Amino acid sequence: MAWGKPAEGARARARAAVAGARAVAIRTAPLGLSRLGAAIAARLGADLRAELDSGRLVLWLPVGFALGILLYFGAAQEPSLFATLLLVAALAGGAMALRARPAAFRVLIALSAVAGGFATGTVRTALVRHEIAEPPRTPVRLSGYVERVEHRVSGDRIVLRLDPGPVRGLDPVPARVRLTLRRGWAPQVGTHVSQLAQLLPPLGPAMPGAHDFGRAPWFAGIGGVGYGLGRPKPTTAGEPPFSVRVAMAVDAARDALARRIRAVLGGQTAEIAVALVAGDRSAIAPQVEESMRVSGLTHILSISGLHMALVAGTLFAGMRGALALVPALALGFPIKSAAALVAMLGSAAYLVLSGNDVPAQRSFVMTALVLAGILMNRPALTLRTVGVAAVVVLAATPEAVLDPGTQMSFAATLALIAAYERLRPLRALPRPDGWLGHGAVWLLVLAGGTALTSLVAGLATAPYGIYHFQRLAPYGLLANLAAMPAVSFLVMPFGLIGVLLIPFGWDHVAWPVMGKGIDIMVAVSDRVAALPGADLRADLVSAPALALMSLALLCLCLLRGLLSAAALVPAALALAVSGPAPRPDVLVAPDARTVAVRGPDGRLSILDARAQRLTAEQWLTREGDRRRAADAGLQALFTCDPLGCTAPLPGGGTIAISRRAEGLEADCLEATVVVTRDPPPRECPARVFTPETLSRTGTVALHHRDGAWHMEPTRRPATQRPWMPRLPPEPDEPSPATDTPSETDARAP
Repeated sequence: MAWGKPAEGARARARAAVAGARAVAIRTAPLGLSRLGAAIAARLGADLRAELDSGRLVLWLPVGFALGILLYFGAAQEPSLFATLLLVAALAGGAMALRARPAAFRVLIALSAVAGGFATGTVRTALVRHEIAEPPRTPVRLSGYVERVEHRVSGDRIVLRLDPGPVRGLDPVPARVRLTLRRGWAPQVGTHVSQLAQLLPPLGPAMPGAHDFGRAPWFAGIGGVGYGLGRPKPTTAGEPPFSVRVAMAVDAARDALARRIRAVLGGQTAEIAVALVAGDRSAIAPQVEESMRVSGLTHILSISGLHMALVAGTLFAGMRGALALVPALALGFPIKSAAALVAMLGSAAYLVLSGNDVPAQRSFVMTALVLAGILMNRPALTLRTVGVAAVVVLAATPEAVLDPGTQMSFAATLALIAAYERLRPLRALPRPDGWLGHGAVWLLVLAGGTALTSLVAGLATAPYGIYHFQRLAPYGLLANLAAMPAVSFLVMPFGLIGVLLIPFGWDHVAWPVMGKGIDIMVAVSDRVAALPGADLRADLVSAPALALMSLALLCLCLLRGLLSAAALVPAALALAVSGPAPRPDVLVAPDARTVAVRGPDGRLSILDARAQRLTAEQWLTREGDRRRAADAGLQALFTCDPLGCTAPLPGGGTIAISRRAEGLEADCLEATVVVTRDPPPRECPARVFTPETLSRTGTVALHHRDGAWHMEPTRRPATQRPWMPRLPPEPDEPSPATDTPSETDARAP
């Protein structure tokens, strides 16, 4: 018995319950509302029976699977692998034993899906588990193979696969480290190098509730980050590992492809073409990326479902059309299946050439499932396909559930498929005769489909964009309507044609057409980005609001009939809890050097923002503040002298950032909060933050409420996961000035 298809007896009981509820509603409702209430109850009952009989409740199993993964990542300590697997086995076994009881069976299957997601996260972590390097105070000499190279505007970045064995001054020794070099210094993939490097503490969340930047590198096998001191020195070594040899072959193919494009196109047109075909965005100018981001076209620059769908669709249509030209093949050979197979192989090649990034992997899985449906003569793109794709992607990389790209991609896909399912009856409408009528209908469908796609996808992804990036593209629909025809008919198809023509030496005829489409796209982006109010910043979506909006989207897309109106409940609750989260009045970075204080104008003033540029810009971005770490006047609230800096605190008092030990005693007596890198006086009456105390808490946020200061650490002492660096031991005799702050400290400092 499939889940969602109850036995006949259960259906009879459900119908009786619905009828009873309807009768009660009719007897108790006012006379004027009785018929309306009875009609609504009858409609709800009919829709509920339709959902149960059609088995559509199975669509909620991937939701439960994702929920289980979220619960795993929310745990404070690493769960027991044995206990989680035992729980999954017990729930699944109980479900099988209770198959004859539909209600209990459904509940246990749902709980099994949640437990399965939880166990998947636990297994993935156990398989990936590796040590995080303790960054030494002095530089270390590293040697190994260059496994990955990223060329960026600010500098090159390499992933170094270290040679086995000890490294002087480094314990433990990670398998891989990521190093930043000066632009142009990165050697080729596969080169064995010796590199003097300064390792840094892993970059975690910039503030309480912010994204953990250390989690994704850890799951990628990177155990240390830092920067190179001087050029890497090539050295002689044996044959590189298999993974490095594969990376060398792929990198060589991508470089050759990029050279062919740059030989025909120039400037930013060539760099955008290289980004779309080979996945290398390093040379795209920052102003172009910002224009695309503001206009709502930035999704075109990253290899995603759009690009994979266009590549697969072009290959499928081209191969099927070519085979159909041969009557013997068209009549006696499954050309549709053959075209789907070619499209699948071509999509896999595009995945490899484009860099094999996680968003591209996710898009390939979705495309492959659609093409597999064609091979098996099944409906290609349905809500079940989305559910299977979600389970496959999250089973392989459960950490992707926290990735903004994953969330936005599946939200857009789910909303689009649900929208087109509801519009399917329109296909039965009569169409005009004649080529003119067919052409008009084709143009109308093309324009309407593009508009509907942009509108639905934009609305579905807007809450995630606001939550993660504090940005909203109000003219995204306009930009996509204007640019997508060029992308769909010029950029991606002729990019694919260019790649296919490379072996024959005729690719130079395709790149100019692709370049023309890119020029149109960039022109549209610049025009739209220049419109008033195009760069809209907002921090109105909190985590609870995003969860409720996600539930509303799921109800709207997965439920049918009047049941879909259930989406109104979480949507209304989401609007009720929306709004900016409480903003901290003081932020202290772990280096005890970069400090932010909220000024009378409500904006943050940041001292030494350049010392912790990424952290400072995260502070600004999360409030929708457009300023950058290098902006003049960012620390206007602070007054500095050779001994340190001071700033007034909201609600009264002063914060002092000490730069020299001889000024500490005076700071303790005069300031409310003291931040120092030197050991403070033992009897300092102020609240003191040092690198030692901050190493256990991460960035500290201070909130002034009700005349008292409330302290919120980024990391709680009870939290320890494998991707987090080990907390240093707590001091044996903590003093009142340097004890580790609790989550809420109501003492007035």
